[in-house]
Parts: sequence; C-alpha cells; structure tokens
Amino acid sequence: MPPRRRPISVEWAKSLVGLSMKVPDYWWDGCKGYRLHDGVIDSYCEISQRWNFLLDTKEDDALYLMAYEAIYKYADYNSSTYNEFQLTQQPIRDGDDEIQTETKKYFRTEPEEWDEVVIEDGDTGGRPIDPIEWEGDEEFTVKITDEEVEMLRDIDGEIRFEKVFQWCLPRFGDDDDQTLFEFQAARMRNYMRKRVLESGFKPRYYKGDKVITGDHVARFYGACLCRMIHGGRSIEQIFSTREIMDAVPSIRESMTKACLEDLTTCLHYSDDWDPECGGDWDDIYDDPKVLAPPGTAKHRLKHGLLEDGYNKRWQAIVNFGKWITTDESRVGGWYHSCMTIGPEPKPIRTGATIHTVCITTGRLSTYKLFARVYGGQFDEDIKEINDYGKYKMISLYDLMLEPYKHKGHCVVMDSAYMSDAMCQVGREEWKINMVGTCETNRTGAGSRGKATVAARGIKVGTHQSVMYQHKDKPITYAIWADNNYVKTLSNFHGPNLLRGGIQRKLRDPVTFRRNKDFTDVDCPEQQWVYCQTYHLIDKGNGAEAKYDLSTESHLHGWSPKLAARFFNMNLNNAYNIYKYLYTKYHPDRTPMLMRSCINDLTHSLLQQGSEIRTRGFGDAPSATKDITTTSSSLDGRKLRSDAVRQHFTSPTATVTGTPQTPASTITARALRYRKSDFNRQKEMQPGRNHLSVPLIVLDKKLSYCKYIKCPGFNTGAKRARAYPSKYVCEQCSMEKGSDFWLCNSIKIVDGIKTVVNCHAAYHVDMKLYEITAPGSVSVSTIVSELTE
Repeated sequence: MPPRRRPISVEWAKSLVGLSMKVPDYWWDGCKGYRLHDGVIDSYCEISQRWNFLLDTKEDDALYLMAYEAIYKYADYNSSTYNEFQLTQQPIRDGDDEIQTETKKYFRTEPEEWDEVVIEDGDTGGRPIDPIEWEGDEEFTVKITDEEVEMLRDIDGEIRFEKVFQWCLPRFGDDDDQTLFEFQAARMRNYMRKRVLESGFKPRYYKGDKVITGDHVARFYGACLCRMIHGGRSIEQIFSTREIMDAVPSIRESMTKACLEDLTTCLHYSDDWDPECGGDWDDIYDDPKVLAPPGTAKHRLKHGLLEDGYNKRWQAIVNFGKWITTDESRVGGWYHSCMTIGPEPKPIRTGATIHTVCITTGRLSTYKLFARVYGGQFDEDIKEINDYGKYKMISLYDLMLEPYKHKGHCVVMDSAYMSDAMCQVGREEWKINMVGTCETNRTGAGSRGKATVAARGIKVGTHQSVMYQHKDKPITYAIWADNNYVKTLSNFHGPNLLRGGIQRKLRDPVTFRRNKDFTDVDCPEQQWVYCQTYHLIDKGNGAEAKYDLSTESHLHGWSPKLAARFFNMNLNNAYNIYKYLYTKYHPDRTPMLMRSCINDLTHSLLQQGSEIRTRGFGDAPSATKDITTTSSSLDGRKLRSDAVRQHFTSPTATVTGTPQTPASTITARALRYRKSDFNRQKEMQPGRNHLSVPLIVLDKKLSYCKYIKCPGFNTGAKRARAYPSKYVCEQCSMEKGSDFWLCNSIKIVDGIKTVVNCHAAYHVDMKLYEITAPGSVSVSTIVSELTE
C-alpha cells in the first residue's frame, strides 16, 4: 500500500486564524446565488484538518468547517491584512519544510533569519558569496574519435545528418553491439509470437518465413517521420489509390500496407510477461527475454530500458561543461492512458511529468543530457529518504544530477525544484551551484518579501527589486517586478544589482501599451543569469515539437508516446551534434536546415535494408481530378458494392432511347488472376486454346453474343440483336479485358431446337481455328446455313 499523506502542519494551519474571507452563497449546500458574505477564520480543527469559518454577523454565530481549497479560493485579497498570511496553492504538511540526507537534516529557514539588503547607487550591498570552483572547460563539446568521424561522412567526405542521427541512438547488449532497431525488432518479434499464441492474432504480412528485422523497424520509424511531415495521415489515407491528396508515395514504395499495420500493432519495448502455463521461454520464443531490472518502478516496466538507453548514450557522446538547466513538462496523453484508468492497483495516480537536463550555453545549446518520466509521489525508483510531500523532488533531483555532483557545476532550475533547503543541500552535500525561480512558501524570506512589496506599493512592470540575504547561510532571495513578480533564489550569488543589465519594452503608464524600442532596466544578478539560460530549454522543446512523430498509439496506451518523445529529443540532439561537427570539419560551408535534414533522414530510414515489397505498388492517383460530379473520377481500386458511400446517381435523371446493357469489364486484379490461372492450366494442358466456358449470370441480367454473324440477327424481330449467351471465350476475354460472350448452346429456331455455335464460327472467321477436313465438328452445318 502506498503511504498516506502526512497531516497538515498545525503551526502553519493556526497561523491562518484571523484571515478575512468573502464566501458566496453557493458554497453552502442547498443554496444558490453569488452574493458574498464577509467572515473570518476562527480556529483550526486538527481531527478533521479543516478550518472553522465564522460569519461577520450577529444573526449567525455558527462555525462552518472549510477545507483549504475553499480558503485559498475565497480569501479576501483586498483585505489590509491579506499579505500577513502565508497562503500557498497547496496546504503545507508536516515534513514539507525539511530535507533528510544520509548525513544531515535540512530545514526551511525562518523569516527572522533573513535581512533585507537595500542597494544604493554605487553600492554592491550585502556580503559577497563565492561560487563553488569549477575546474573543467566552460563549454560542452562532442566526444568523438577520428574513426567515428569518418563513419559519419558520405562518399564525398561530407558529414551527413542521417549518419549522425543513428550514431546518437542508444546501444544495447553487453558490449553495446545491438542497435536500437535490432533491440526493438527482437522485442516486437517476441510480442507478435505472444499475441499469435495467446490471442489468436493473425499477422497479415509476417507469415511463413517473414520475420521483423531491425531494418523493418528502421523503415517503420521512417514511416512515422513521413506521416508527421504529411500531417499525420492515417494508414488508410497513406495507401489511398483514389486521392492524391491522401496518398504518401514514399511510404507506399517502402513497405506494404499489411506490413505497416503489423508493425504498428506489435510495437513493444520490453518482454514484460511470462509464458502461459509455466512454459519455458526459450522453447516458445526465438529471442531471449529482456526486461527492466528488478525493482524498477511499475510505470517504467515497458519503457524503462529505452529511457535508460537514451540517457546513457546522450551523456556518453559529450564532454561535460559548466552550465546545465533542468525543466519539467507534462507528458501528453497521460490522463487517458491505461495507467490511470486501468484496474487496481494503479502504479500512477496523480499523473506524470517528464524531467529533463539540458545544455543551455555554447554551441550545443538545447542539447538534452537526461530525460525521465516521473511517476508521482509513489515512484518506486526514487529513494525513500524523502518520501512525502513536495520535497520528494529532492530525491528525484538526486537521481537527475548524479553525474554532476562534487564538480562545481552551475544548475539553473525552475520553481518545481527550488527551495532554500535545496540550496543548502546543493552547496553542502552535492557541491553544485544552484539558481532558479522559487515559490513564496519554499523559503523563509518569502513571506517577508511579499509583505515588503505590498507595503511599498511595488507594481508589476516597474522593474524594481527587493533582495534578502540569509544571516549565516550563502543564500540570496530576490523579487523583481517584471510582467509578474519573479522570485529567484541562489546559493552562489550575492545581493548584487546590475544597472541596465537587461532590456525590456516598457509599458506606457497611461495607455498601458508597450513601447516599440527596448530600454535598459536594472535587475538582480541572479535574475540575469536565469534569463540568459532558461529560455533555451523551451527553445529546444519547441524545436522538437515541430517534428512530433505520428503513431497509432491508442492501440497501446501511452508507451509509444514516450518512445516517440525520446525519438524526437534525439532528432534535436543529433542536429546539434551535426551542426557542431559540420562547422568544425567544413568551416567554409553552411550546415543544412533542420527541415532538410529531417527529409534526408526520412528517405534514409525508408530505404534502409533490403526491399520489403516483392512487386511495385502501382501508379499513384491522378494529379488532377474531374469534379464535374462525384462519380466522374474513378481512379484507383473499384468501389465495393457494399461500401457505405457509393457514387451518387440522380433519381430524377430521364433516360432517352433504348436502355443498353452495360459492358461487363474485368478489373485489373481479376484479369491478373485469370491470366495466372490460365497460364498455369495451359502448362498442364498444352492443347488448351480458346475454350468456351460458362459463367454464372445473375437472374434477369442478359449478356449478348459478340459475333456479328450471330443467327439472332436473322430472327426477323422488330429489334435486331444477337442471341443472349452464358458462355465466354476464355482466352479472348483476357486479351480484350472484358467478358467476350459467344453462343454455344441450343436455341429454338422456327420452333425447332437448333445448335448455335457462334464460338466456333467466330474463331474460324478470325482464323484462330484450323479446319483440317470437311465436315469438321468445329462448325455446325445448320449454323453455317443460318449464318450465311
């Protein structure tokens, strides 16, 4: 069972007593309306962990229990005492103000431990804080050998992006001798075998000796990139034969529709199952079982190996520099995944975020060093030493920053991680310089700074600063009035103010419109550092978002979404490596744009390995279309008679003249099958030549003889036409592309049953039969008399 939440901090809860409230009518059960009622927080109930709300009226002296969510929502922010209370978005719980390490416990500082630093003109203010010394190179560089560089060149010696991309992909196996595509192909082969045995799955392409290979997986990723470039089209659209706007020729030539469907259906990244009925794995599956190590968090069982592989590779191909930045973002599609709507016990209850470590300075700026999907407060991979509340982020950070400890790295972070306790741990335990934004309740100086801003009437957009420094610890807290109140915390900056350190477009105090030109404004030094670096991680995320892969991920929950997300990150990482190497080895040339690189990579992946198709797909749909009517364009495969949407025919159309029997046309596919069948039979029967064969004809549907000398024309009927027939010439039908009807039956002529053999007569006339003797059975004497 996951641990229960710790109780709300009693000391903090009682500090809210006296808070002014404005509560609407609809808050009370059974009441409607929006009239606000003044009141005050009277006391706190430790048993229910709720506050007692008292109305400011003599008529009602009852106490109403109120949860913290309502207090935060209905607090009277116009009250003169509002800024004296510490209101946070979530209640503060026991343990939220402390961090436990292996050697020491760190607490959130108290407000009285901070001193405000007022900086006058020409004054630096406060005491200086020296950063932890860094001894390496300032800039990150690519770690690559001369032999590896040669592998990335084409026949002309030019660095190619598609080669760089595959060099950046993770490696698997004991000796890192297995590529991502080979690793994933083995997992997909096992998963397809499992589905065939346990679910009765019938692959459409992978039958007989056909198996999924690494090159097939590479082509699948190429298809995903191609679908992204064409707007995320469905598989049905990609293989359309009727509409050029839907068809994607590059994918159609790379693989068959059945192959793409099988690969999409059997996406898998880990052998996370056991054989049925206790069978032996090696006796059932061709590839060895590979799954996440024991103790892996439940939400990472399917994608954990993939995630670790990318992180290991990304860090192995660069030489570490000084500055890194961390960020968090919500995983798309998480809430509708099987992880949150599946049966109990659910490994994830509160959703998940993806946490990244990124380079934000130098030529490799926006390069991702680390990415991990965090499973919430019950993530089993995170150390249990800080297992409650918001400060479990400390344990996550402990995992993320492991390669950078005790070296003097500078880390820029956002408010999800930062606190004054984090600053203490970073400097004293990990030997890391830290700076970032901070929430008010994460530091003891927060409440004092909030009160100072309110007392002085500092408004947003004025770019005024308020700074505090801890009396004993190397921590500085700053508030800067930009478009909002930006609060930053640092463990290696003193309270220094940079005069004209940053440029902003100021607002007119009357019209509130921004000026067109930039103006130099003052800002805290730690704020300047944050602004110089943090936006670049968002820039990298934006570059990746342009090329989000398209997958049929609803078939599998959310694991393919994460796999596609890591693939997207590798696109941006590979492009940074490509630009770095290209400018180094080709200084007189300009690297290709990322869009062009993505196009080349897509072609490379779609053409990797041996051909999947054994024959061509056929002609693409016409580039133009006759739109006179909806049925005027008949490109592509024939429309099924039971299709939902049929070609439109006007019910009011008038028919002039005598209706004609429509010609029966053999489709191209049926014609190929007939020819193949005919050639096969002819090999067994060399004398098979222009045989008359019967066909099944629907009732009331007549097909007339094609022989111009058919006796039917001589019956004396008002409308002269040939006899109807149920026989066709086998060989002529294939040659002409339509059923060639010829009489070969008994007809009643002048009340007498007569043999009518137009089939033989036609072929004699066309010299397709040779008559070796008079009276041959090829032509009936009676028929000859009639036709003459």
